[in-house]
Amino acid sequence: MDQAQQTLAILFADIAGSTELYETVGDVEAHRRVAESLSFMARAVEGHRGKVLRTVGDSTLASFSSCDDALQAACAMQELHKQTPLAVRAGFHFGPVIPDKGDVYGNAVNIAARVASFAKTEEITATEFCIAQLSGENRALATLLDNILVRGISKPVGIYRITWEADAAMHTRVAQPAVNFVDFNEHTTLVLSTENATFRLNKESAILNVGRDERCSVSIDGDRVSRKHAQFDWSAGQIQISDTSTNGTYIQREGQVPLFVRRETVVLNGRGKIGLGCLPDEDASHSLKYSVID
Repeated sequence: MDQAQQTLAILFADIAGSTELYETVGDVEAHRRVAESLSFMARAVEGHRGKVLRTVGDSTLASFSSCDDALQAACAMQELHKQTPLAVRAGFHFGPVIPDKGDVYGNAVNIAARVASFAKTEEITATEFCIAQLSGENRALATLLDNILVRGISKPVGIYRITWEADAAMHTRVAQPAVNFVDFNEHTTLVLSTENATFRLNKESAILNVGRDERCSVSIDGDRVSRKHAQFDWSAGQIQISDTSTNGTYIQREGQVPLFVRRETVVLNGRGKIGLGCLPDEDASHSLKYSVID
């Protein structure tokens, strides 16, 4: 086993709306389209000196020696999907990883998945570490979205959105402040369900607290649930979950591996399950189901 640490650009990309696809066109056709989409992702990665590390459900994880190559691969993914029924979102991070049997491990992989969660359909996002490594021409395409705290990094990390379409109007928008660049959906809604109740969060009711405390909006009395475990917020058309617990929170979007967060903020999209202090399926009676409706 090769334990020598390397610094690589790690790219995470997934298919938007794949769950709904199975419901609308059926399993056989949906599987064909998802397989085609994953093959497009692999072609884009391999065509820009990258390596596909693994695919899980409707997502692809890849590595690159160069951030410019990672960006070009992400752009190629978007271009390849323009004439198909499916669309993708992608995000990448530049940081240290440990190679092992054709895959890589480390906090950089988790950060790449988090960064991708900030991207909406047909968008590309990246951390400030990636932007600093890009050529001047590519760096000019980036616009700061937000600064977030991530585990393993002491200071807030800048998250950028990158313009990939060769369109004059899009390039004009890059020069504007980030608050004007983000065309957010005012109707985005979170539907959050426990075993016994359903809660909704939107622009009008923009905060939900979850925890063991009876004063929380969603009170859950589990052994691994903190008194004030997490908070859901509506912010600029996005749904965010901020963990404030002792044992952390597991977010498992349908068709993907669980993402563990502790004392961090993550953007939610799609639908899935949330485990408070443990994996959702380990304690189903105290887990949550969520769906983000645009």
